[in-house]
Amino acid sequence: MIETGKKYKLKKIKGFENYDSEYYKVIRFYNFDTVICENTCGERFVFMKEFLIDPQKPEDIYSNLILERKE
Repeated sequence: MIETGKKYKLKKIKGFENYDSEYYKVIRFYNFDTVICENTCGERFVFMKEFLIDPQKPEDIYSNLILERKE
């Protein structure tokens, strides 16, 4: 369960190398499935809740997002 005031890492995207190990603190919920987060530098971001790693499901580290490269 994602909660306000706690820090979370972002899920990885399959097939895309992600070296970012930064934590994002949830500032508030924007709507049912979107959160506003802040990194350690004070920059704010908006993420879908499904892109944050839920501590109740720590093995679920990959998002359902699919990136396609068109040539």
